[in-house]
Amino acid sequence: MWEVKKNYILYFDSGTSNTRAYLLDRDFRICDSAKRTVGSKDSAIAGSNRVLIEGMKILYDQVLEANSLSDGDVEAIYASGMVTSPYGLKEIPHLVLPMTVQDFADSLYPFHEDTCFHRDIFLVPGLKTLSDDFSFVNNLRGEEIEIIGALEELKAERDVENVVMLMPGSHTHGIYIQGDQITGIISNFTGELFYALKQDTILSPVLTSDSLELDEAMVRKGIENLERFGFNRALYICHAMRIFEHGTPQQRLSYGESVIMGGVRQSLEYYCEHFWKECRTVALVSDEFMYRLFSMILEGSRYIDRIIWMPISDGKSYGVSGLKKIVSLKGERHE
Repeated sequence: MWEVKKNYILYFDSGTSNTRAYLLDRDFRICDSAKRTVGSKDSAIAGSNRVLIEGMKILYDQVLEANSLSDGDVEAIYASGMVTSPYGLKEIPHLVLPMTVQDFADSLYPFHEDTCFHRDIFLVPGLKTLSDDFSFVNNLRGEEIEIIGALEELKAERDVENVVMLMPGSHTHGIYIQGDQITGIISNFTGELFYALKQDTILSPVLTSDSLELDEAMVRKGIENLERFGFNRALYICHAMRIFEHGTPQQRLSYGESVIMGGVRQSLEYYCEHFWKECRTVALVSDEFMYRLFSMILEGSRYIDRIIWMPISDGKSYGVSGLKKIVSLKGERHE
């Protein structure tokens, strides 16, 4: 039961470079949030997770002070993301798919942090797939709780039984969901690849743009050339377009985005052909730009004929929704 004075929980969403803290009331409504540029990368550089723990405690104190609260007002602390990696709070093994949402809820890991917090923090494990062929090994950390939150909304609003939840980011993950069971993952190297090409290669002038507009014809051309020539040649054409002043900066960026992200379609279609044969639907958890881009990239697919957009924004957290679901399934409050 909730004690009268303990009306709040604190949820940390911690990534490689940034950590966000959410102050939630007993109905899991967001009361306040704060962000700090600290993550597992900083622990890796320092050779110790102390920098991450201290950064999270600063966030914790900041949120509590801003709301005139004390540690005694917080019933429980939860954390997801890279906190379960080797340079997080504590390395926790990935959970192996397939598994139900209930199985996932039962796998929260209580970690007693006695350096700064001096209390339990409940950690949300990552997910992975196993295979005798390493080509089919995948894993994710951080997206797992967002998947559950997005799935709750998807099931409430749409008639969907077999769906791939596509989550663009540093790594773009496709998560196959059948009913209430999470059965598979395909992971792709996307956002980090785009960033590396933009920062450190001759393609920097092409990929550096503030435009959020896409040229549909050039997106289709990128997919066509990716299929015809493979990634290396298709990407070189992006460079050649600039050298010979072919197209506008917007058209060249659209082509480059398509080539870099188009491999997601290739991997997704392979899985749909060989493993996820009942799937015809993609639920895209993304901002508007990525929704428009992937709608064009998946246009004409032989396997995907329905795309559902699940928008993300600063004011909405599927992670918080997922936390609410797994805590309710667990059927108990943590002291």
